Parts: sequence; C-alpha cells; structure tokens
Amino acid sequence: MPEFSPPPHQPIVPATAPQAPSAAASPGPDEVALQIDDRPVLARKGMTVLQAAEKAGILVPHYCYHPGLSIAGNCRMCLVEIEKMPKLQIACATQAAPGMVVRTGNDRVRAARAGIQEFLLINHPLDCPICDQAGECRLQAYESAYGQGYSRFKEEKVHFPKRYDIGRSVMFDAERCIRCTRCIRFCDEVSDSHELALFQRGDHAIIGTFPGKPLDNPYSGCTVDVCPVGALTWKPFRFKARVWFLKNVPSVCVGCARGCNVNVGTFRNRVHRMVPRANPDVNRFWMCDPGRESYAALYQKPRFERPILRASGHGAGAAEDTAGMESASLWDLALDRSADLLRGVAKKDGPKALAAIVSARLTVEDLYLAKRVLVDLLGVGRLAVPPHEEGEDDHLLLRRDKTPNARGAEALGIGAPSAGRVKEILEDTSGGRVRGLVVVGEDLGALPGFSSALLENLDALVVIDWWTSPTVERAHVALPATGYGEHEGTVVNFQGRVQRLRAGLTPRGEADPAWRILRDLGRRFGLPNEYPTPAAVFDDVATHVPAFAGLSYRAVGSLGAPLADARPAGDPPPGE
Repeated sequence: MPEFSPPPHQPIVPATAPQAPSAAASPGPDEVALQIDDRPVLARKGMTVLQAAEKAGILVPHYCYHPGLSIAGNCRMCLVEIEKMPKLQIACATQAAPGMVVRTGNDRVRAARAGIQEFLLINHPLDCPICDQAGECRLQAYESAYGQGYSRFKEEKVHFPKRYDIGRSVMFDAERCIRCTRCIRFCDEVSDSHELALFQRGDHAIIGTFPGKPLDNPYSGCTVDVCPVGALTWKPFRFKARVWFLKNVPSVCVGCARGCNVNVGTFRNRVHRMVPRANPDVNRFWMCDPGRESYAALYQKPRFERPILRASGHGAGAAEDTAGMESASLWDLALDRSADLLRGVAKKDGPKALAAIVSARLTVEDLYLAKRVLVDLLGVGRLAVPPHEEGEDDHLLLRRDKTPNARGAEALGIGAPSAGRVKEILEDTSGGRVRGLVVVGEDLGALPGFSSALLENLDALVVIDWWTSPTVERAHVALPATGYGEHEGTVVNFQGRVQRLRAGLTPRGEADPAWRILRDLGRRFGLPNEYPTPAAVFDDVATHVPAFAGLSYRAVGSLGAPLADARPAGDPPPGE
C-alpha cells in the first residue's frame, strides 16, 4: 500500500493519488524519467524529488516543505539517498533529473531520520496530552514511524515562553516550535504582512513578532494551519475537542463571494473549527480569519425550531398557541396559512401587490425554487436580492461581496443583487402598493430604507429564515430553515465556479432546508415536481437554465466546476 504525507486530514498537504507509470512509459518533452525506490516515475521538469515521490504516492517525510511556500530546506527530515552522490540529499530542494535513482527508505536514510527526530525532540516538552495538535502532529507521526522510541538526553531542556498571545486569535508556545519557518514564510510570501521573524541563534532561536506589530493580519489562522507541530494554536478552538473526534466535512465557506474550500470539523452536532481545503482554482491552501469564524453566528443568534403563526392583520399580532400541536399538523397549518394569505392579497389587490426579497446567501437550489414557486406559480411581480458589501477586495482572497451566491442568482435569471430594487419594494410597501411580502434568508431591519412602520401596511408577511430575526418576530408566518452546515446544496462564486455545500450537522428542532420549505409551499400552488433531494433540484436547474447545462452533483465533485457561460473572473488564482 502506498503511503501519504501524514496526517491525511491535516489541511496543509493535499491528498494525492499514486500516478506511477509503467516501466515501458517514456518521458514527454517536458518530463524526466527517474527511479524512486525501484519504481519508474515520470516527473515534470523542475519538480523536486519530494514532489515526484508524492506524485507517485511514496512518502518522503518533511516538516519545513509546504507546496504553497518557498523552499527553506532547514528541517533535513526529507533526506534521501541518490546514486552517485556521496552524501544524503534533501528531497525538497533537489531537482529530479533524468536517470536519477533515489532511495527513500533504506537503513542509511532511516538512521538519518531517527537522528533528526532525536535532535528535534531534545528540547521539546512532553505536552502531547494537553496539546491541541495531538492527533495531527507530525512530530508524533514521524516519531512513531522513524524515531528510536526513547531519549538519551538527560540534561535540563532549554525553556521558552509558553501560552502567550502572539496575535489577536493565535496563541504561541515557543517550547514546541521546531523552527521550520513555515509561519515566517507565509507572512512574508502569502499574506505579505511581515510580522514574524526568527530571533537569536542556535538552541536559543525563537519565533517572534516585531515590536509593536502583533500577528493580526486577516490570514493569521493560516500560520496555525501550516505549523506542523503544536507551537501555534487557534484560540477559538483551543481545548474544545480532540481532533480524532472531529468529523471533517468537505464544504465551502459562505463568508464572501470567494467560496474558499474548507473542511468543517464537527463534534457532538456542533461546528468546532473550519480549516482550508486545497483547491488550486479557488483558494489554493488558504482561507481568511473572518471565514474561519463565520460559523460562530450559528451559536450567537437565537434559533427558532418550530413554525410560528400570528394573528392576521399586522405583523405585530400575538403568536397563536400551537404548543400542543403535532409537528406535521403545525407545518401543514403554517404552509396552508402562508398560501391563503398570499392568495388573498393577489385576489384582493392583484399580483402587483406581491413582492419577494430573497438572499444571495441561499443555495442555487433555494433560489431556483423561490423563483419557480413565487414568480412562475404565484405570480409575484418583483423578486429582489439585497447586496451585502463590506470593505474592499484584497490581494489574496477576501472579497467585498459578502454573499456566496450572488453569481448564482444572476445565472438563474433572478438578477444580480440590487440595492435599488430592494429600496423600491420597501418604498412601495410603505406607500401601501405592496400588501404581501415573502422574505427568505434576510432581515428587513438590516436593509437600507427600512422602517418598522412599513410592516403595518402588510396583509401578508411570510418569512423563511434560520434565526429569530426582528423580521421573524413580526411575521404572520415564520418557517424555520436550516443554518450553515445543516443542509446540502450548491453556490456559485464570483469566478462562476459551482461548488457544493455539504451537511455535517443535524438540523435544530424541526428546521428544514429552505428549498424543501419552498417546495412544500409550491405544492399549494400546483408545483408538479416532487423534488425528493437537492440533487434532483439541481438536475432540474441543469435542464432548464442554460448556464448550468451539463452539470450535476457528480460533475461538480469536491473541487467545483465552472458554469457553461463562465466569463473571466477578473483576477488570477490567489498567490499567482
């Protein structure tokens, strides 16, 4: 069985599949042929021995090498034997050459690795029982695989500061640091913020920040990701859960229009951390700090778990007593009431008196059914998507647009987010021209031009959302939707790349995905399709919306796929 760089769930090394050629394979014009552990390997010109070995599925252990950073060559753990070279060579900095014969696991190499492990552990504390990195620590993995299993060091260890704040969200334990300099190189080469440096020399060398310049750049959490040991830890995750208990769900960050690929770590039905998942076309190996903490709203905002019905008339009416009602009956009553209220407005004042505001934070499946049910079946005259913008685009990942699916709304024919269209609906509501309003995934109070008085003019306010927003508190009918991590679906990032969200949590109470709520509401208006799964909804999107032609959940896969009409994104992949 081929080995891979451990641990496989650590986000800093992408999983690679063995691609060893047959003995008869001949190199192309941009390839070189070499042998690694008696296997024929074809490597692209310019590849290092370490990269060629990983391409073939052969483990070459390493600490300082990272595929997204420059090569430092200072840990010496990747030493290999190359024929015709008298000394062992570091695989991370040695280019693969034609005819090269490499051995990565003979006795000479293993003895060198055991020596490196012994050297690195001389001053390392025995913190494994309390270290957050335990379970995905390379020191642990490599000591098990290559170490001696005992220490000959009897003298006093060199002591360093422990548990001190190196930045806003990062804690540093200098005794655990092995001086691989990954964090320094990240700040110099990727975030371009230059906070970190290596001070002093020899066994007193220590990573630190420059005076008056803490590690507070928007990507500081990536230094924790690249740290191969437990020296840098993420404060919000410290002591929350052991990593071997986490279920890492491959998904997408919904903090902005970038849509960084992430692994969502869940335990006991709670998200405990989000770490980047490698995707060369979207975020490479990185993600921003705001995205890393974007799940916190799930636990900071109040949730509601059952449909809420209020007396007809105005949104301020008292909630009906439904405490003893069974779930199925309550949902049927809420959906029937929603349909009756909206039909009543259409019959009394005409379809022009109906409007809808839907969020670009919703999935493609949610937005498609919102358009199909509210516009095509109910006849809502205006459907608007509010913009959510903050700050400016930066040089790496962050986008000004804080919605993950604005491009999807545009591709579905709903239209790009427009403050003007939203303002027009709110003004018409204030003037009494809109009497029925459907709100999906938005809080009206957070939109420019809103005043609480306009709700008094509504005969029907139906809200679908995952938290008890002020709009939910004034709705005639409020239907609980699932939050991030509780539903599956797709979103389209600003580059026109369709990517999948996956569920890792059990929904709270009786919450349902928004697409399913809209489907059940649509049945009250004659929706013919059953849509049993979000995949079935997406298949219908691919059939009827030209931009999604040829796509499916299988085609989208784990790294996404571009829209059929995807225009240039306007910027190169991060780090290029």
